[in-house]
Amino acid sequence: MKISIYILSIILLVFNESKSIDFSELKTKNTSFWFIEDNSIPIVSLSFSLRGGSSQDPDGKEGLSYLMTSAMDEGTSKFNGIQLRQFKKLNGIKLNISTQKNKIEGSFQVVSSQVEQGFELLDQVLNFPKFDKSDLEKVLKQMEASLKIDQSNLSTLSSNKFNDIFFKNNNFSKRIKGTKKTLNNITKDDLIKHHKNSFNKKELNIGVSGDISEKSIKKYIEKVFGKFSIENVKPNFDKFTDLPRGQKVIELDTPQSSVVFGHPGLSRNDKDYFSLRLANYILGGGGFQSRLYKQIREKKGLVYSIYSYPISYKHDGFMMGGFQTRNKSVFETVDRVKEEWTKISKRGITKKELDEAKAYYKGSFTRNFTSTISIANLLNIVQFYDLGKDYFSERDKIIDNLKLEDINNMIKKKFNKDNLFFLIVGSPEKQK
Repeated sequence: MKISIYILSIILLVFNESKSIDFSELKTKNTSFWFIEDNSIPIVSLSFSLRGGSSQDPDGKEGLSYLMTSAMDEGTSKFNGIQLRQFKKLNGIKLNISTQKNKIEGSFQVVSSQVEQGFELLDQVLNFPKFDKSDLEKVLKQMEASLKIDQSNLSTLSSNKFNDIFFKNNNFSKRIKGTKKTLNNITKDDLIKHHKNSFNKKELNIGVSGDISEKSIKKYIEKVFGKFSIENVKPNFDKFTDLPRGQKVIELDTPQSSVVFGHPGLSRNDKDYFSLRLANYILGGGGFQSRLYKQIREKKGLVYSIYSYPISYKHDGFMMGGFQTRNKSVFETVDRVKEEWTKISKRGITKKELDEAKAYYKGSFTRNFTSTISIANLLNIVQFYDLGKDYFSERDKIIDNLKLEDINNMIKKKFNKDNLFFLIVGSPEKQK
């Protein structure tokens, strides 16, 4: 029977008061994973991650991880690219593999009646990519076209330039897609070696949710992930040291200027992580409700939108934000951002703001439980950051127990306008 199902199914789960979920930690011969069996809808979802990513690309070969993950489903030992796409369509399979700064990750979904075919395809893509010359040429052309588009998009261009400068002393400065020059330095042998090193059991995390028994999923997990390398190739993640301050202008003839700003942050495992998240929600992460939006967009009309958000990795973190504005308003807007940064640092936040931020973060978390793939993703993420098996039952308690005084003390210590760095791309008019 021909199956043409695009997997976008919604599951409603019932939570207890602590919003904890019951999962099993299962082990095969040499692979462990977290699993939730849910027979309410005929779908099996899987999410996996591997520590590494673009920050670990060799010097001069930036874009290697991205090229590898982009080329993996273009051809395997059993399927060419066309056959792979047809096989996915006929068997209700959805598969995506991508590269991030700190990891390689993938998501996989299959209709439960076709689970054997689904894991056969997953096995082929993850373990037997061919990296044929014709396939690589195709992907390289796509990547080069994407790089050209990035160069013509002001927001993307400014983000890339910010990345280059803000992380100049860290391997996070390596661009995920690389450059045309670095991509041309990559060989098939590079891809084969990088694939073996990256797809490593020691750096692997897996979450599974859906309509399948423990016995069956253990069999399929071992079939696919049991083939991964066992070599101890441990990624090296540095602390973000010597981050720049002040501002830098890159002149570009544009009707508007794009501004990206950064500030030191916290790691995902820092005790003040949730305090930082809540504080940023109030400052710039809460959309229409944030201080930056209210003061700079609503009161001053200087921007259409403005945002800030923390990015937290296992080893370190930073805060980032941005906006676009008229060239004549650039430096005024920068000053307003500094002003709001100073206000929150000196005066802190209010009890009302804190209560609203807590309600948002507790409520938004439940959206992670609306589908099998979002649950699988969450199981994967909690393992990736070593948040602990009790994370689901303890998360809301941690947020509830955060006191206004403690958060404001954290803000005074961590938020400093003098530590802000602004990258301005455009033709800003100098202040008189």
